[in-house]
Amino acid sequence: MMTFADVVSNSGDSVLESYTYAEGRLQLVLVLGENDQKVALSLPTDCLAFAGSVLASSERAYRTCFLALEDLSQVLAVENGVYVPASDFGKLMQQTRANYHLVYGKKAAEWTHLFPWSGIAVWHLA
Repeated sequence: MMTFADVVSNSGDSVLESYTYAEGRLQLVLVLGENDQKVALSLPTDCLAFAGSVLASSERAYRTCFLALEDLSQVLAVENGVYVPASDFGKLMQQTRANYHLVYGKKAAEWTHLFPWSGIAVWHLA
């Protein structure tokens, strides 16, 4: 059985086969690019951002992606225990494009990671 870390590290050129979201859980089925192994993931989250037009596409090229797991404490400033946007406009725009804005004002102790899926989606892991 693969661990979550194994899936992330082997996710280069993976293809999203299907996804559903219900009752605070995101269910994903993807085919890993490394070995064409099909895996199913169930992730708890209440914060999602999708590129809907990409997800609606049936073409494999548009559903190809890779996974990552980002430690938010390494990329965002924390004040009074919550994440705050960058004061520099250029950095603020970079953070927004990377969907870090999803956690502005959230408690850093509760929102520790962001799970970006390059080209398709991003969500917070509870």
